[in-house]
Amino acid sequence: MLELLDMTAAQQQAAYLSGLWNRLSGQHVALGCSCTMSGMSVTLDDFEHDIADYLWAESERLGQTDVVAFLLMPGPIASQDQAIRGILSRLEEEDIADVVTDWLLPRMTKTIESYAKLHGPAPEAPLFGGSSSWRKGYRD
Repeated sequence: MLELLDMTAAQQQAAYLSGLWNRLSGQHVALGCSCTMSGMSVTLDDFEHDIADYLWAESERLGQTDVVAFLLMPGPIASQDQAIRGILSRLEEEDIADVVTDWLLPRMTKTIESYAKLHGPAPEAPLFGGSSSWRKGYRD
């Protein structure tokens, strides 16, 4: 892992998003949680593919060929295990062209922060401590 001082602004943003996404993932796993709606269970992994698929479709629609190539470098989105974590890891660890980071990071930031606001606890909420600690840490 790169030292914070050696990271570009894009790499630092990717590291922030990666930490946030991994924290959400860890909390869902630690609590045995999955969001349910209408009897359907949706896990964080389901959101990963949906978000990555959205980014791919939107980049194709808008003619962002460098972004499309970056997103599909590991293979088709449907076959990428933990697609968002993989994208963020590559953005954090590799020297990626500005055209790719400038397009991807704002969209990923908005999406992941929105997900955290709707589905996750406040950043200061404890990871462990039972359901009462979890509920107290939720955002208003």
